Amino acid sequence: MDWEAHIERWSRTAVRLLDIRHYRAEHGTVPAHYVSHTNFFLIITHGEARVSISGEVYQTRSSYILHGGADAELSIVPLGQDFACYLILYTAECASLVDRESFQVTYGFAPYAVLPVQEKCEAMNRLWQEPASIDKLQAQSVFLPLVYEVMRQQIKTSAKKESGRPNIVTEAIHYIHDHYSEPITAEELAKRYHCSASYLSRLFKNQIGLGPIEYLIHMRVHKSKQYLLRSEARIQEIASNVGYADVYYFSRLFKKHTGLSPLQFRAEHHQKIQVQYNPLRGLESSIVTLNSGSHNENETYYQRIREGDTSMFRFSRPAFGAMMLLCSSLLLSACQTSSTPGAAASQPASSDTTTAVTTDSAATETRMYKHLKGETEIPVNPQRVVSFYHLGELMALGVKPVGTTTYILDNPHISDKTGITDVGVPPDAEKILSLQPDLIVTTPTFAELTEGGYEALSKIAPTIVIEQNNEPIKDIEMFGDILGKQEEAKQWNEKFTAKIAEYKAKISPYVRADETFSILNVRPDALFVYGDTNMGGNIIYKYLGLKPAAKVESDVIHGETWEISTEVIPEFIGDRLFLAVNEGAEDKLKDVQKLIDASPAGKAGHVYSINFDQFLPSDPIAVEKQLDIITDLIVGDGK
Repeated sequence: MDWEAHIERWSRTAVRLLDIRHYRAEHGTVPAHYVSHTNFFLIITHGEARVSISGEVYQTRSSYILHGGADAELSIVPLGQDFACYLILYTAECASLVDRESFQVTYGFAPYAVLPVQEKCEAMNRLWQEPASIDKLQAQSVFLPLVYEVMRQQIKTSAKKESGRPNIVTEAIHYIHDHYSEPITAEELAKRYHCSASYLSRLFKNQIGLGPIEYLIHMRVHKSKQYLLRSEARIQEIASNVGYADVYYFSRLFKKHTGLSPLQFRAEHHQKIQVQYNPLRGLESSIVTLNSGSHNENETYYQRIREGDTSMFRFSRPAFGAMMLLCSSLLLSACQTSSTPGAAASQPASSDTTTAVTTDSAATETRMYKHLKGETEIPVNPQRVVSFYHLGELMALGVKPVGTTTYILDNPHISDKTGITDVGVPPDAEKILSLQPDLIVTTPTFAELTEGGYEALSKIAPTIVIEQNNEPIKDIEMFGDILGKQEEAKQWNEKFTAKIAEYKAKISPYVRADETFSILNVRPDALFVYGDTNMGGNIIYKYLGLKPAAKVESDVIHGETWEISTEVIPEFIGDRLFLAVNEGAEDKLKDVQKLIDASPAGKAGHVYSINFDQFLPSDPIAVEKQLDIITDLIVGDGK
């Protein structure tokens, strides 16, 4: 089935909710046989059943979504008393026979995130049972968002069969963007994607440098800025619409992240607007975002206790930023992007084809570069690069970007950050525009953070979306190609490869072939074991070729374990242990110290302390310095 065409027909067809029915096997209400005279969705939320739609049989297990057309024969045979489902009847006024046939198609699939669908079904059912017409009207208003969620998950599920599981972080970001005004906790967010809060936090940290609640706070501050600048709404109203019932708490939080109170921020903006339109002054950016403060435990507590209610009134998603970008793109004609539809399945090699593009100032060579969003015309030797994630890769090749995101800019291994602008999280499109980049480099997740996504970014400058490999040799080679620094990349990789060989020989006299290694991270409320991707794991296991503890190899490197409980610590600690203790985790360390001391590493005195912040990045510059630290610890211990 052509899902894009089907969704396009939904967008142009008048549809109306006719009825919604909730069936439970335990109540004996499930229809064994039913002929639907209208189109319908059957959404199974609990249990198992054998479902037949006009002779086509589906063996379903919760959760499952089915669709059938008018006059279809539906039969449901529950396989247990815990079965429950919603039957949603609707009508579609189609303009053509082709459209009408599209709505008659029978299909079914298992959604990867059931809660967004189930919540909408519950809301529709509750409203539909109310006697007031206004409630039924509101139920109608929930129907299309339900259809949107069904279609979105169908597309993602189809893509999943080809490219694996959808990116949980991207999905969670979409949810935060849509529900930032509502109470959200990390636990509830993780539950939506069938994972633990700690696992979701790890994915967020690895991909954007912020935890999910930290990102939610940044998103709320970002939205409140827009409301302050684009409306005359009262502060109380703005606070409520970004999820804070306590206006005083909101004001303190806003000042913490911007350096100004909401009223000061609005007043300063109005003053800049007046200056901006003064013919005696040059054009200045109308939005200035100060460095944001760090997330703290008080903010986490605020989210955990779900303080604050949600206003029924919500501002619509502002189109001002997109309009500004579109208009501004006319002024940046030298930086236009040419992209082909469709995303590549993997990161392919770029094309060597170059062309000459003449601007008013100089002739700039460009070429077509193939990336995850298609093909884009980029400069052969870009000069003003904005990179949302790969700061270390650029700096290793001698290229200082004009802008990057907050967390990436905090990299402790990069000392010279002068001239690099913090574009924020989520990235501020207007601030990026003010930097006049000739190339924007982003990962898929960071592209989703920006309002308007990839399309909005590509209106500012040529934008490419690349993989987040966290593999220095692979990343340096990729960026050598992107930046026209192929020779520099080759030299860096040769030097790094030689350094690895030198350090392997250096530690060899001090490490037995059968010795095993582990990496343990102690946090105030959790314990984590790292595999072969970061926190020194790539260096220890991949580059130096040292042996992981058996449980680390099976459950972490080749499994999905990350967080562990105190009692299983001995199973994950090998003959040598690299220990990272986070700030504030002293009490937690005391709880587990006896287990560490009793482990093979503890008994032999082979426990090495490493700094969490220094070992979290995995860019080329960070990895080189981590390699030095790890080697010195092993050699120093041996001496």
